[in-house]
Amino acid sequence: MPTTVATAAMAVSMLPLYAVSALGPYLAEDLGVSRAAVGVPVTVAFAVAATVSLVAGRLVDTVGARRGLLWLAAIVAAALLTGATAGSYPVLVVAVAVTGLGMALANPATNVLVATMVPAHRRGDAIGVKQSGVQLAAALCGLGLPVVAAVRGWPAGLGLAGLLALGLLAATWWQVPRPAPRDAAGGPWWRWSRPPGWVVGLMGYSLLLGTGLSAVNTYLPLYGVQQLRLTGWSAGTLLAVFGAAGVVGRLWWTRSADRRAEVTSVLAALSLVATASAVLVLAAGLFPPLVWCGAIGVGISATGANAVSMLAVVRATAAPGHASALVSTGFFGGFVVGPVGFGVVADLGGYGVAWSTVAVVFAAAGVAGWRLAVTRAAARSDTTGGGPLTRPVAPADRTAPS
Repeated sequence: MPTTVATAAMAVSMLPLYAVSALGPYLAEDLGVSRAAVGVPVTVAFAVAATVSLVAGRLVDTVGARRGLLWLAAIVAAALLTGATAGSYPVLVVAVAVTGLGMALANPATNVLVATMVPAHRRGDAIGVKQSGVQLAAALCGLGLPVVAAVRGWPAGLGLAGLLALGLLAATWWQVPRPAPRDAAGGPWWRWSRPPGWVVGLMGYSLLLGTGLSAVNTYLPLYGVQQLRLTGWSAGTLLAVFGAAGVVGRLWWTRSADRRAEVTSVLAALSLVATASAVLVLAAGLFPPLVWCGAIGVGISATGANAVSMLAVVRATAAPGHASALVSTGFFGGFVVGPVGFGVVADLGGYGVAWSTVAVVFAAAGVAGWRLAVTRAAARSDTTGGGPLTRPVAPADRTAPS
């Protein structure tokens, strides 16, 4: 049950992103906004999430996973339902921006839930399953929201997403036990401290990964409609296929990485696969069927890499909330840059230049992942007990309620 709730929480935290993506063609047509403007709500939301993440981790370490999940669900539900009721672009921007508070709580709360309620030998699988909730949101939004929007308009689609968040609120209330508040490691939750070197490396990698991934998440359906002449439903299906591939990638790569002494050793390879996949999306301008191959490739590789990063955090520290939030700061920072940046480049230079830029960003993430893995391998060889991202000989089984 903890893994199920954590999976639902990750899905709900990303509903605003995928709702805007799936509804992008309808937003652009109904509100008369540019491609860059479609990405503005997502950019603002992740700017909020990146900022709040600096303290969200210690907060969750202090108050426990249950309260963090309740706050997440309530914030996302209230914001999306408000945006749906208003039905205007300015309110939509504000509403989606508010959901950034919930996004900041997602990784810390779910990682604390896994670390404290799942046995040590099952945590690798649990991380993969719960991170796949993000792609579950992509599949649900991609398949369902365009149908609702075609019949009732985009506000109805956004309202449906808000109702799903209310379902998480009820599930958390009834299924997650009440924790006893505890002090966060390292001091009060509002006090920020300099992260260790390996966290800084993961933050940099996640910044680049998030920049490329957010562009794909936000603009894949719109690209399909405007450039490849797909229907709105077909473009939504493309997003759903991307989401399904992400589920497979997160499950496969977290399980594979969990068997390795050094979790980060697979990050560079995954980023290079994402680079090649972005090139396929670019080439779809000449041969449209390639877009499906590109979407699957990015889903398996880039989203899998994000899950591996979260696994590294859970294996590395006794205060996973704080470290998770700091790595999420880098990832969310990428989501700040990616959507509007892609939209601006597409408006100025066309989709060809925009997708080429995404490929370059993924390649840069590959370099950052390689450097991190080399650094960790060197640190491990210099110590007798292994580096902080290595699996201990006898991992502690912290199964007390959170």
